Amino acid sequence: MTSTSSGPRTVAHEQHERHEVSNTPGGARTPWRAFAAAQQRVPVFQIVAVLAVFAWGAVAVPGFTEHSAIMSMLVLASLLGLASVGQTLVVLVGGLDLAVAGYLSVGAVAAAQLAGKHHWSLTATTAAVVGVTGLAGAVSGWVCQRFGVQSLVVTLGMYSILISAILILTDGKIVDPPPAVLSDWTSVAGSTLGLMVPPVVVLWAVVSVVLGIVLARTRAGRQLYATGGNPRAAALMMIDVRRVWVLVFAFGGAFAGLIGMLVAGFASGATPNSGDPYLFSGIAAVVVGGTMIGTARGSYTRTVLGTLLLTELTTILAGEGFDEGDNRILYGLALLVVVTAYGRQRRLNERV
Repeated sequence: MTSTSSGPRTVAHEQHERHEVSNTPGGARTPWRAFAAAQQRVPVFQIVAVLAVFAWGAVAVPGFTEHSAIMSMLVLASLLGLASVGQTLVVLVGGLDLAVAGYLSVGAVAAAQLAGKHHWSLTATTAAVVGVTGLAGAVSGWVCQRFGVQSLVVTLGMYSILISAILILTDGKIVDPPPAVLSDWTSVAGSTLGLMVPPVVVLWAVVSVVLGIVLARTRAGRQLYATGGNPRAAALMMIDVRRVWVLVFAFGGAFAGLIGMLVAGFASGATPNSGDPYLFSGIAAVVVGGTMIGTARGSYTRTVLGTLLLTELTTILAGEGFDEGDNRILYGLALLVVVTAYGRQRRLNERV
């Protein structure tokens, strides 16, 4: 079995490509089908877009290519990219996790309250965050599979529970800063092993490589893609679909909680809504990168490209005087364009 940036190729994928050709008059691919097939193998469009937007920024925004500006963009992209890890995996199995913002907020508030105000060690704080957010994610995945409820509904409810719990436990008063080490990890002026690269950027690079290998080269990755492509067929292949969902949601929740601690370090504080900015932008990064719900096609590499593209665009817009509202309009337009383009492809679980 070979692997691509869109994930391991399966027999179903290969049969679909032959089916696409045979259904075209004369057995030949149209230009759109040829482009779509190439795009599924290599994210050419996203790569070209990232380079083109960077070139645009270099011309339009003074200082865009300076080292400090590039490091600033990479830190922002790293936080967004890391916050989108769980969402990418959930989308690949066919769901959508609206509780990501809640997980991030739990991590951020814990960093400020437990490690900052009450002087817990980072180890103890991390364990508490992973325990709470991992359990919340596991419950969400289990409920979705056990009762057949849409993940959007379940995770929205979980988000409400987490944010309400934060408000009750803190009374909405979070004034203590997180430990300085978390700020050091996300400092634009930070360095790693003597290199003038912030630690969070290095962390993102390592996570990207490891996750890419896991998804493309391991049994766990193949099971994840099979589950997202067609749960019924996956079950016939002796894959425990419910277990896959529970583990994916649990990992996504725990990982987002950890990144929430870094978000608190970056902002030098936390609020019950610290994770909210990363929800919509995270979904946009996943979708713009080319990973669509229910297609079983995509990879975290594509999310990385989507994250870089959105970060460049928002930086340029900020340089041109646009605000957060304009950025949200941009995300919405990007989602509409990409969903329209990828929506022309039939879902894999409708073909098998």
